[in-house]
Amino acid sequence: MSTLKQKIADFFRPTALPAKTRNFMENEGLLFVAEKVRITIVYHRLKAPGRSFHNKRETARGSLAISNKRIAGYAFRKRIIHLPLRGQQVKSVKFSCVNGKVLVMAFDPAVFNPKQSGSMEIRYHFDGAREAYGIIIDMIG
Repeated sequence: MSTLKQKIADFFRPTALPAKTRNFMENEGLLFVAEKVRITIVYHRLKAPGRSFHNKRETARGSLAISNKRIAGYAFRKRIIHLPLRGQQVKSVKFSCVNGKVLVMAFDPAVFNPKQSGSMEIRYHFDGAREAYGIIIDMIG
């Protein structure tokens, strides 16, 4: 598909995994994809340059992909998580599964950007949350 056609298709499918990311993840050994899922991002006492939230909650639609090497997540067309499964950053993220329908990633944003502090949770609401959680736990040990 030509680049222009792909951009137009991506514009009308904002909750799908971007084609470029899908190709990249497939080359790494794509294990799991969830698209058109509800995402809740919760900020607790977040401080960042130009922003400060005591308790803030945002809801969006997006996608989640897991390969042999990383986790990638998008809300609409904006990348909200790009987490290599090897290294120190993944060890700082607490993964959990609530009722088999919500995959939760809780972390301190300072691990990813030293100019930020507080805590964040990214919650993916979908039926395959238990399967995705199992894959992640198996990968990170």
